[in-house]
Amino acid sequence: MKEWLIRIGCVLLGVVLTLGTMHLTDLIKSFNNDKVSVEAEIKEDAPEEVSNNTEESKEDYDLEAKLKYQDMVDKLKEETSKDKTEQQDKEPEEVKQEDAAPGSIESAPVKWIKDYPSVNSDSTIEDKLSQRSSYDETMAVNAFDRMVISESKVDFSNVKITIMGDSLTAGSNLDESERELYNWPTQLKEILGCKEVVNLGIGGSTVSSCVDHYPMCNRWSEIEKDSDIIIIMGGSNDMLFEDKWQFGELEYEKRMTANTFCGDLDEMLSRMEWSYRDHNDEHYCKLLYINPPSTILNDAVYALDPGNMVHQRSFAEAINTIAPAYSFEVIDMYNNNILNSHDPDVNSQFVYDGIHCNKEGYRIMAEHVASQIIQRIEQ
Repeated sequence: MKEWLIRIGCVLLGVVLTLGTMHLTDLIKSFNNDKVSVEAEIKEDAPEEVSNNTEESKEDYDLEAKLKYQDMVDKLKEETSKDKTEQQDKEPEEVKQEDAAPGSIESAPVKWIKDYPSVNSDSTIEDKLSQRSSYDETMAVNAFDRMVISESKVDFSNVKITIMGDSLTAGSNLDESERELYNWPTQLKEILGCKEVVNLGIGGSTVSSCVDHYPMCNRWSEIEKDSDIIIIMGGSNDMLFEDKWQFGELEYEKRMTANTFCGDLDEMLSRMEWSYRDHNDEHYCKLLYINPPSTILNDAVYALDPGNMVHQRSFAEAINTIAPAYSFEVIDMYNNNILNSHDPDVNSQFVYDGIHCNKEGYRIMAEHVASQIIQRIEQ
């Protein structure tokens, strides 16, 4: 009897163990299936999440552009209304364009705002970087620039622009077949619909004659006097090759030293003002200077010999100080933190070699210059 009880107990124990094992196996399978299902859901959702983030960023840029544009329109309306009121108080009858004196601002083919701020930066590059990256700043500003361009009613069909610069203006870093099509002056002509854009950009050109490679201070007179807008974009090569002695002194009393950046820049711009503004009786000419974007290459040069080389911020300060003194309005791409190649995203997408743009980068540059020109014209 005892043996039978032992046998029955063993059988029952086996049945219990078998059922427990089967249940455990089902639990494991169920867990694995749930895990696979969750992973599949994550994989399915991931692309949508990235896409949503991209769309949200674009919406943010577009919203910021709309707010900036509305603010600009409101300010222009306020300034225009104030100018018209003052003009009516001073002169009962408005001067007709055909009766305007040759060479006066009233004779220009487009109607310029007389007292537009010469430097459009409202903060330094350090302030901008503390708010957001150069890539985000570039995309937000570009969204605004495109809106300004799309809303513009200004007719540039009778406007001639001449641009003097270095490799950034010449369109370096593009294939030879693309250079004439996608350098920023060519794209500027297409954006504005100008009569003519003359490109005097030469690779390696400096502002100062202390580095003897097509210095702009020796060739500015090549610019024809029938230009409606003259743009200078220089300094990128000066900051790569000139030491503190060649940079010179920014202080006015010590500035006028030949073969220095500060001295040659001062003399060049003063002569251009005299030639194209003060003694150009038959033609009104608008003068603009572009402060080049911040470049990582200057940091590399400066780091090699910090006691002897000059940081780009000093060149930018010199441009912002000297240019407005001679009727040049400044488009400050340095402090506005646009296309700053220190940002890896900017570097990888727009400025492959740290200083020159690809065709998309040159498009952003052209659209920014176009927007700045439009904003300086009464709507």
